[in-house]
Amino acid sequence: MSPGQPPAQRDRATLGRVGFETGSDAYERARPTYPQDAVAHLERTAGITPSSRVLDLAAGTGKLTRQLVADGADCVAIEPSASMRQAFRRVLPEVPLAGATAESIPVASNTMDVVTVAQAFHWFDPPRALPEIRRTLRDRGWLVLIWNERDESDPVMAELVRISKWDLCQPYPVGTDFGQDIDRSGLFGPVERTTFSFVQWLELDAFVDQVASRSYVQVLPDDERQALLEKVAEFGASLGSPIAMPYVTDLFCASVAP
Repeated sequence: MSPGQPPAQRDRATLGRVGFETGSDAYERARPTYPQDAVAHLERTAGITPSSRVLDLAAGTGKLTRQLVADGADCVAIEPSASMRQAFRRVLPEVPLAGATAESIPVASNTMDVVTVAQAFHWFDPPRALPEIRRTLRDRGWLVLIWNERDESDPVMAELVRISKWDLCQPYPVGTDFGQDIDRSGLFGPVERTTFSFVQWLELDAFVDQVASRSYVQVLPDDERQALLEKVAEFGASLGSPIAMPYVTDLFCASVAP
């Protein structure tokens, strides 16, 4: 396969691994946290309290973890990327963190009340990951999946998608119903899907970093990546400052099946 082939055509597991070997600083600077109403909803639904043991799986730089910790949850984190783990430790040095994947979780069975997966489930192999997630959960435990997705109904976001080639390289179709994967496993009860909206305001550098932090951009050859980011910067400069980025947050909650 040639280096310049669209990343959407590459092996997804490889893209998920290689695409986050670098770029964690851009990810931390530019990616949004999750809207507080969405976090509050997931905490209420999953019954998260200060005594709850929460496993944040594929935690990245800890965008969701820090919100859960701030609300009192007792968190541990798993993240396969060494680059992401370095960024995570700078922000949350007190949270236990291990390098592993969702398909082989180094956590004892029946010890977690909630497993959260933020911006990452699309990289998993569901038939392998979901039984492993269920193994870590206590009876009556919960699985929560969450994504921030740019609102492509907005004309500015639609143009950004075109310029940045997200429409060609996205690892999953925006709006995918990941609850179907959970339902097919037979390991969890009915999935509750809820959406929330918010706007992130960015200066130009962070606007460009937003695109630079994407896995498909990270794996591009240097000249192609630079050319793409220059187009994004030119577009961002035409929008004034700060730049509004509207999002839809997609939340999936399911309890362990009886």
